[in-house]
Amino acid sequence: MKIIKLFIILLIISFLALFFIYQNGYYENITRNKILLTNEKIEEFEQDIKEAKDISLENYLEKEKDYSTNISKATLNISNKLENILDKGIKFIFKKISKVIE
Repeated sequence: MKIIKLFIILLIISFLALFFIYQNGYYENITRNKILLTNEKIEEFEQDIKEAKDISLENYLEKEKDYSTNISKATLNISNKLENILDKGIKFIFKKISKVIE
């Protein structure tokens, strides 16, 4: 019983943390920074064309670093499986409820 309470508390804390991150515009800030970098690369590309430089695609694309670890990959995998299980369970419950209502 203590494990279930601890699990529920962790879920609530995780939800609140993600909610506050979203409300503070963290993801919008990251997206805005990517757009700014892209606009800078477009301007650099246009300048290189005007100067008739040798143009290579690798010069203008930003390589994203992969920060994932085995733990984060495993956690994502578990999260996706839990999502599928919960999705099926909720659909099953609502089907049963709709049959009872009819």
